[in-house]
Amino acid sequence: MEQDVDVVVVGAGIPSLALATVLRDQGIRTILLDARRDVDSVPRGLTLQPNGLDAVDQLGLLDDTLKLGKPVQVFEIRDWTGNLLLEADYGLLDDPHNYLITINGTELELMLRYQAERKGVEVLWGARFKELVRDTSGKPSGVVIENNNAESRISARLVVGADGGQSRVRAAMGSKVRVHKYEDSFIVGLVGPVSGLEGHARQYQAPHHMLGVMPLAEEATFVHHCVGPRSFDELKNSGLASFRAEITSTAPELEQAFSNVEAWNRFGYFMPSYVRVDDWVSDNMALLGDSAHTLHPHSGQGLNLSLQDALALARVIQQCHQINDYSATALRAYQAERKLVSDVVGEHAHYSATYALSGNWLVQRLNRRALKRLQKNRELLKTTLEITAGVFKKKPGIVQLARIGGILP
Repeated sequence: MEQDVDVVVVGAGIPSLALATVLRDQGIRTILLDARRDVDSVPRGLTLQPNGLDAVDQLGLLDDTLKLGKPVQVFEIRDWTGNLLLEADYGLLDDPHNYLITINGTELELMLRYQAERKGVEVLWGARFKELVRDTSGKPSGVVIENNNAESRISARLVVGADGGQSRVRAAMGSKVRVHKYEDSFIVGLVGPVSGLEGHARQYQAPHHMLGVMPLAEEATFVHHCVGPRSFDELKNSGLASFRAEITSTAPELEQAFSNVEAWNRFGYFMPSYVRVDDWVSDNMALLGDSAHTLHPHSGQGLNLSLQDALALARVIQQCHQINDYSATALRAYQAERKLVSDVVGEHAHYSATYALSGNWLVQRLNRRALKRLQKNRELLKTTLEITAGVFKKKPGIVQLARIGGILP
């Protein structure tokens, strides 16, 4: 079997579905490929920041998305004993979506899949990317895939790599990648509801410890917990009761939420990394989502940035389609629009996570001073939230960042 399309996207996650839906509306033939057999059915927490909510709004899905969770306007940061360090009020933002909402990411993915399929987007499940097809000049002209133990080719004017942080498409593209691996691992999962958090989300911080409590819906709460260098096997060997006690000793409000948690299948484990990619585009190729940038989860921004990336890439692809030019020069407008935003948000996430989790006494002191300053200075807090939310209008300067970090007064 050989197909001929305008755009082939390797990876059929949320950003890819958004991209394909917009391209379909523009009459651009697009096919999505995914090694999975279907959308994962395992519930997973996903926090939408103002920039992500804006993207969902542009896709026409905001009202349906808001039904999946409870909007939160205030994000609290507390120390490990519960003392309040900062109340970050998203209402300070000059943005129509000046709030957060945490939802089941699987539900959003299914919603986007339904919208895409209703518009005629083709998704080829169980299709594993093997290699690029190149024309006589050496430029990519499609992909070779394996599906049901058989190889086939798909010809395309543009190949989009959206196959995650370990992207094989990115490797084939040859873009330089810089990877920083963090020493602290995280457990994430959904537990029962927590009362008394209406309009608020909460994070506890201590050296090598971080615990986030994000209300998801009437019946659930998303929890993310930094467990230091411990492996998942070590945690499981200690027992679920020990893990529950560890969390509720810091956040007693979660006691009832954990009462019905009886198995580890409610939780996932991962070791975060910060991946920076120098070039997002080359001739007839572009990267999207985690293939282009992987951030520390402290920012809660990975998927939000990726949704905005998808919309920006769709606009550039439309221009390329009109002039029949998918060269690196023509595609560079996508990178020019989005990479700066990713770099600023990524660096902020990296340093704020490093501050929050560091065991160094001087860094701990700077972190506390920075949080206290933000609590007192609403203008500085607003600037910080604009970066965190991915809605800043101008790249912050060194002095401004030093003030946010507590280094300068």
